[in-house]
Amino acid sequence: MNKLFYVNMAWSNMKKNSRMYLPFCLASTGTIAMFYMLEAIAESNGLSMIRGGETLRAILNFGCFIIGMFACIFLFYTNNFLMKQRKKELGIYNVLGMGKRHIGIILFFETILLYGINIVTGLISGAVISKFIFLILLKMMDCEIPIAFSVEKKAVATAIVLFGLIFFAMLLSNIRQIRLAKPVELLQSANAGEKEPKTKGLLAIAGVITLGAGYGIALTIQSPLSALTLFFVAVILVIIGTYALFTAGSIAVLKLLRRNKNYYYKTKHFIGTSGMIYRMKKNAVGLANICILSTMVLVTLSTTVCLYSGQSRVVESAYPRDVQIIAHDVAVNTKSQIFDIIQKSQSEGIKQAKNMTVFNYYTYDSVRDGSRFSGQDKSSGERAYELIFMTLADYNSAERSDWKLAEDEVLVYSDGIYNEDSLDVLDHQFRVKSQLENFPFENISMSENSKKVYVILSDQKIFDQVQQKINETYSFEGRLRCYSGFDYQENAEEGKAFLEKIKKNIEEQNMNAYVATKADMEQDSMAVFGGLLFVGGFLGVLFIMATVLIIYYKQVSEGYEDRMRFQIMQKVGLTPKEVRASIKSQMLTVFFLPLLVAIIHVAGAFNMITKMLALFRLTDIHLFLTCTLVTVVIFGIIYGIVYGLTAKAYYKIVR
Repeated sequence: MNKLFYVNMAWSNMKKNSRMYLPFCLASTGTIAMFYMLEAIAESNGLSMIRGGETLRAILNFGCFIIGMFACIFLFYTNNFLMKQRKKELGIYNVLGMGKRHIGIILFFETILLYGINIVTGLISGAVISKFIFLILLKMMDCEIPIAFSVEKKAVATAIVLFGLIFFAMLLSNIRQIRLAKPVELLQSANAGEKEPKTKGLLAIAGVITLGAGYGIALTIQSPLSALTLFFVAVILVIIGTYALFTAGSIAVLKLLRRNKNYYYKTKHFIGTSGMIYRMKKNAVGLANICILSTMVLVTLSTTVCLYSGQSRVVESAYPRDVQIIAHDVAVNTKSQIFDIIQKSQSEGIKQAKNMTVFNYYTYDSVRDGSRFSGQDKSSGERAYELIFMTLADYNSAERSDWKLAEDEVLVYSDGIYNEDSLDVLDHQFRVKSQLENFPFENISMSENSKKVYVILSDQKIFDQVQQKINETYSFEGRLRCYSGFDYQENAEEGKAFLEKIKKNIEEQNMNAYVATKADMEQDSMAVFGGLLFVGGFLGVLFIMATVLIIYYKQVSEGYEDRMRFQIMQKVGLTPKEVRASIKSQMLTVFFLPLLVAIIHVAGAFNMITKMLALFRLTDIHLFLTCTLVTVVIFGIIYGIVYGLTAKAYYKIVR
């Protein structure tokens, strides 16, 4: 037999199984196109012209890595499903006299054809769409740069090599399955697994324990840094628990229902429960995959949409003034020095500063024990706090308020993490007169590793006493800084010249200080949050596509298996209407259970995600809740539409 025969045979097989191969090709093409687009944008020279472009490049490269890893897992999973459906056909070839070597050659040419079709269509569609996608990204980042259409050769080469390796690995897996299987096993493989599944009690218990541990971490975490550190631990535990409960827990529950004679021996429960036991054995892993993918879609999109929507809040929180100057290694006259620098810069007629605020503040890394704060223990973890002190006079001046305090009284702002009536700093005791509802200068903290409590002291004398006490006890712990902020009407060149003059005057006086502007922060946040939303949207589409494909294949496989079951149930006396009602009930339960569990997972992760969002200075829980609910509703609608469309393929096969 010559090569042309094998090629024709391979092409004929693919056309004959188009119902299975077409969705696979669409998903593969889409995955390749998305990988190319992210890689091409990451390699584009245009990124170098954008403020925050290197940060965006890192985010895009991370997205490419995730897509590459996911493509490997996803394509292998769908390939195994295709092989299971085709083993009977290949077994017939073997029985009719075709050797396994020849079957392997057919599989080789099928893989070559699939790879060629998918890589060509994926790269062409990716190249055509990538410029449009880049324009969308620039719009999200509020940037305008000229873009010339070009094909990124490195992105093309990377896609060809990566997906070539994936398809080659799939081919080796397919050939191995054929070589190890006996002809009779190939013929019966599509119907394998008809025995009643055994109850795996230990696996079900392990699933409950791991899932409970993951939820426990997510629900009890308090520190944003700890949330970031333990996030992937919780994710892994929840994934393990999800797979264990879908594979073992569901069967255990169904068998417990079967033992309940009052429940089980009713027509609708009898058929439904026994049918679900067999369905869950065959579909448990696939349903767990759908659940995990759905959870990834909901978490990815709700989080990135929230970050992008809340970036203005983040900027306002970090920069209450248009310009801020923070000086380190502060001396007694630093406040007046900075004030003089600003006045000098604007006295030359360059720009006028408004709403100026200048104050000293003192930061102290400590460990909390109730209401007492003492020297920092490096292993303190959840008890690590940063205290930020300032005087009442500076606070009233900055906030235009008229608070009054006794010497032993303080005002406290902690965003709800410190609610004691007193505060003890190295045995210096204060009464908390009031918990402030907001504090406009949260950005003055330099630490992201600990919880923060802002303390307003009654006067300069108490401020100096606290500072001296800390310095004497822990000389390396306290840091005195000076904050200066002001607003100005930024007018292109004049505003830029004004800021450059300030920086120059600071350098001339050898001050350890830096100047930052709200405008720069807005551009940087656009680059970061716009990039995150862009990559999050890509990954969301990819996960949805994978979910759709798995649901479709599940519906098709269920259709082939239920066709015989349909006939048997009618032969034992059930009407077609009763049979359809029973199977429909089982199908709805099987395919909507993953969505329900995914929503529960998102609810369980809500606390942990809000803590991680706080690392981006986004603390608006209501905004995140709104984004999450909207994402759940939209995804639920898409999920329902997909189920409805794929159900048509199922009923077409059954009938």
